[in-house]
Amino acid sequence: MKGSLFITGPAGTGKSTLAGSLKEWMQKQEIDSIIVNLDPGAEYIPYEADIDIREWISISQIMSEFNLGPNGAQIVASDMILENLDALRDALGAYEDYYVIFDTPGQIELFSFRPSSSIMVDALSGNQAMIAFVADSIISSTPSGFISQKLLYGSIMSRFLKPAMFVLNKCDLISEEDIKKIESWESSTDALNEDFMNEREDSNKQYFVSIISAFRESGLMTKIHKVSSREMSGLEDVYADMSLFFSGGEDYDTLYKDD
Repeated sequence: MKGSLFITGPAGTGKSTLAGSLKEWMQKQEIDSIIVNLDPGAEYIPYEADIDIREWISISQIMSEFNLGPNGAQIVASDMILENLDALRDALGAYEDYYVIFDTPGQIELFSFRPSSSIMVDALSGNQAMIAFVADSIISSTPSGFISQKLLYGSIMSRFLKPAMFVLNKCDLISEEDIKKIESWESSTDALNEDFMNEREDSNKQYFVSIISAFRESGLMTKIHKVSSREMSGLEDVYADMSLFFSGGEDYDTLYKDD
């Protein structure tokens, strides 16, 4: 494979829709890509998976065999992916010159915080992996919401130690004013701290001053990829970062060489 992008983030942020839209955009640009569904508990996915973990793992079968509820079965299933790595790698072998988009489970903890996940990422990507953390634009439009998303983003980076991008999805659902406000927080932790302190009166917020300052020093405040999966906007920037990491930007430059 040319490179792999693992899409993760909290439930409801539109990860699967982003995966499908990104593949559709890449196909329109004649860029070879596939999607791998890594969510064994998904009842519906808004795309046709090229490789689907549900072919090997069944949540209902796990529930019946181990007498587990849905949540317990999801945890067992996430660890069982390791048992199917050879089958997944064999399936991926047919796509040597493709970009691979991995759509991870809807519940962030099932992928991002399981010990098996870092092993799986390395095994499936051949150490050629990027992480796309998907944040909800509506949640991120308040200072406290934005901080919570950045803390999650930082935890993902520390778990996988891979190049990562912060994708602000559903930008079509917030105003241009809100987008500019979020961008101002990304570029200035002073602006974020001021707006956070003004959000509501609470003396406990003082504890977060040093945390907000650490965002800048830790490299968490880099670039926001503003995306609307529904409107297919912002996907070019996501691909540009993928191309820069995996091919030094060569693929992206070739795509737009006549512009």
